[in-house]
Amino acid sequence: MGTIVVLDLMGGVALLLWGLHMVRTGVLRAFGPNLRQLLSTALGNRFAAFAAGLGLTALLQSSTATGLMAASFTAEGLVGLVPALAIMLGANVGTTLIVQILSFNISAASPALFLVGLLAFRVGARTWVKDLGRVAIGLGLMLLALHILLDTLAPAENAPMVRVLLNAITADPVFCILVAAGLTWAVHSSVASVLLIMSLAYSHFITPTAALALVLGANLGSAINPVVEGGHRDEPASYRLPVGNLLNRLVGVVLFAPFLPSIADVLRAIEPDMAKMTAECHIVFNIVLAVAFIGLLDPLSWLLERIFPSRRPSDDPSAPRYLDENLLETPSLALADASRETLRMGDVVEVMLRQVMVALMTNDRALVNEVSRMDNTVDRLDEAIKLYVTKLTRGSLDEHEGRRATEIISFVIIWSMSAISLIKT
Repeated sequence: MGTIVVLDLMGGVALLLWGLHMVRTGVLRAFGPNLRQLLSTALGNRFAAFAAGLGLTALLQSSTATGLMAASFTAEGLVGLVPALAIMLGANVGTTLIVQILSFNISAASPALFLVGLLAFRVGARTWVKDLGRVAIGLGLMLLALHILLDTLAPAENAPMVRVLLNAITADPVFCILVAAGLTWAVHSSVASVLLIMSLAYSHFITPTAALALVLGANLGSAINPVVEGGHRDEPASYRLPVGNLLNRLVGVVLFAPFLPSIADVLRAIEPDMAKMTAECHIVFNIVLAVAFIGLLDPLSWLLERIFPSRRPSDDPSAPRYLDENLLETPSLALADASRETLRMGDVVEVMLRQVMVALMTNDRALVNEVSRMDNTVDRLDEAIKLYVTKLTRGSLDEHEGRRATEIISFVIIWSMSAISLIKT
């Protein structure tokens, strides 16, 4: 019996994660370039950046995806660290909105979402309609997963062994925080973790204090992923934004943790429904942190810049500058970076052409050697871009993205063949 319950829970969580993945990829495919443009134009001040991060993450349901976009802007020097940190504050609040919606019993809407999504995906004449169909199917899967979780936990509520086990795990608030942080880091989604906590709270498997402690842990765990995935050892400055977001969450957890029993009593008096109380704690925690830190971003930025200084740019012209491995899960952004690197490769070939023309007229051996070195640069860029696009195409690309990937490879081949012709000349 216990094994079946565990398998059903794992299956429900897996279905929930897949639904979240479908929602995120569908939104990115439908509006990816526009979302990047919106994010880049809404950085006039920290409040606009906060609003942009909130709105974007509410659509993507992934603060990690928003953080990677913001990190790419910061790395390219297009946005300062203060607006980027404000984006992450908004992103943290944005992830709570879907939890608020799903805290209500709307599982009956899942069949309608499946039907609408399937029709849009199979019959839609435009690519973006198919992508929105993917989003609808993903939302339906999320609702179905929550229904499975609740149905699984209902009969287990009367199983003494299950209750004893959960009571042992959740007896210590600090241990609850650590367990939830580790689980959220493993599944890469605070939304999934909080929804699972809501299911446990709704079935009264955990106490109100334990539920709030688990929510704190889920928020802390979601800030670990960008540090692991977004930082580059070769560039310490790339850790500024994710570490700043992690410090924000860590300070919040330390400040909230001692008062969890009191907070639980207040929230329980306001909202007797344990699931809704858990969702409300999740959004209150992130709103309080946003309000507290929005005015402290300047000193935080100063501290992060001192801890993680910028490394001098590489003098090696053959090293890729724009190929960000962290964006491979976002095809529209990865293709934009591959296009920029391809254009840079074309600039090198253009310079080679000019040098060859001068060398033919002057018979300058130094220029000939310089052209030879530039040919090596073209060869390395050719290899790097092809490898990057190949990694990208391992995922599922839509027709437009696949065509762009093919065009990029074609231009890379043209530049490489042009460089070979110049060398032979």
